[in-house]
Parts: sequence; C-alpha cells; structure tokens
Amino acid sequence: MKNRAKINYAVDIMIGLGFIAAAISGIVLLLAGSGGYQGGRNPAVSQSIMFLSRLEWKDIHNWSGIIMVIGTLGHLVLHWNWFVCTTKNLFSKKSNSKTAAECAQ
Repeated sequence: MKNRAKINYAVDIMIGLGFIAAAISGIVLLLAGSGGYQGGRNPAVSQSIMFLSRLEWKDIHNWSGIIMVIGTLGHLVLHWNWFVCTTKNLFSKKSNSKTAAECAQ
C-alpha cells in the first residue's frame, strides 16, 4: 500500500507539472500574437519570447499536454476499482451500495 501511494503521488506531480507548463506556454503563445512562417511574410516567426523562440514554446506546450494525458491515463488506471465501485453505487439501490471506504479498498 505504501508503494502504491508513492506511485500515485508521482503521477499526480507529473499531471500538475504538465498542467503548469501547458498553462504558462499557452498564455505566452496567446499573448505573443499570431505567429508561424506564413509563406515567409511574417518577420516575427523567429521572434524570441521570454528567452525562447515561438517554436520552442509550442514544443513545450505540446509535450506538456502529452505528459498530462499520460499522467491522467495512469491516474485512471490506479483508481479504476474505485471508479467502477462508485459508478455502480450511483446506479444501484441504496441497500447494495458500498461506503466510500469500501470502494477505496
């Protein structure tokens, strides 16, 4: 049980860090205005924003989103039994329902 708690903690940290990186990079890209090559008509394509290029910010945004997806899937796997038990409780009669502590086991 102790090892499972450590794994859960690591997965939650991964999701949290991925969220922070995606949020910050998303805000930077939003506030930076339109970008991209645009057929060579955009002089700001290589513009540096807070010490990183637009492409580097996009990479951070994309990879942090992927990290969040992987972490969320891992979180779902770790809590699958609880999820199934709670869903059954929501759609079953009260006499058959388990308590939250019983679902967590």
